Amino acid sequence: MKTFLIDYFKDEQSFIDLQINFLKEDYNYQMYSDMLPSFERKLLKDDFFITVQVPSQSSSNAKDLTIEFSKRYFYESHLPLVVKRLVTDYLEDFYNYIREDLLENQKERRKFLTDQKKYISSIFENINQFEFIGLSLLNELKAQIIEIEKAVHSPTLYNDKYLKQDKLTLHNWNETDLVTFFHFLRTQKVIDYIPDVELGRFLERNFCVENESEEASSLDNLNKRLNDYKNVNKLNDRSVKRLSELFKKFFKL
Repeated sequence: MKTFLIDYFKDEQSFIDLQINFLKEDYNYQMYSDMLPSFERKLLKDDFFITVQVPSQSSSNAKDLTIEFSKRYFYESHLPLVVKRLVTDYLEDFYNYIREDLLENQKERRKFLTDQKKYISSIFENINQFEFIGLSLLNELKAQIIEIEKAVHSPTLYNDKYLKQDKLTLHNWNETDLVTFFHFLRTQKVIDYIPDVELGRFLERNFCVENESEEASSLDNLNKRLNDYKNVNKLNDRSVKRLSELFKKFFKL
């Protein structure tokens, strides 16, 4: 997974990384970074600022738009925005990673969740090392981390059926039926032409089919199935028959 905003609050050195990344947004640094020395790795507890470009419109005429320079302060402006985004920044990729990479591997998922619980817990246990950011912002930081802790401790993350609920489950369809149907739509130009890899990934992310036990089953390697259809230029006869019987019901409505 990517580097998350919460990672900047592991220790003093990670927080210095956050400060340096902020300094690199300075207009002068971006213009002349090749000519400037590296930033000193030193924790700055007093507020500091960078210079940024800000669009300004002096009249109602859009053509009068100009660029002005403004100061942006780290502790006053930047850090509060970082803290407020901790939960959303972390959880979006956290859930996507579980659903896309760990959904079918409970052993790896359990290991990942155990590691994340320990990691988030260690950050919270040592969060008072950042008391210098001020009581109000520190409390907001704690509140954000608590929300993340609640999420990573959720028992539903071990429940396959729950994790697959964000996908559309097709009842009485199997994997071949789904591939046959979308390959047909593509060849008939009902949908735009999408390469096998992209169409396969789209289907895997958005659909499930039921297995023989009536449990939602995720899909995998659909791009290969689509490519096979394209190469032989022939649909699966059984799927065609099942789909034909289904759509005949339109005429009985």
